[in-house]
Amino acid sequence: MDQITVKEIQKLTEACLNNLKSDELYRLRNDAKLRAVNSSKSYDEFKDIVDAAHLKPLSRHDKMNSQTNKSRWNSQI
Repeated sequence: MDQITVKEIQKLTEACLNNLKSDELYRLRNDAKLRAVNSSKSYDEFKDIVDAAHLKPLSRHDKMNSQTNKSRWNSQI
């Protein structure tokens, strides 16, 4: 019987986390599509809403915080 190695467990963990992240992004985009179907007036507006689904609004504190000023705001790029 073969033993599962640490490397295999790490790969499996990484694959599971990537799948969870992909699923979350899918759900965010799908919810945005459902909202945008009723509210958008053109395809470009619809596309913009869906493309920005993963973004979170910044608070005033985030804008003034020196650490967030230097970080990337769009983590999906």
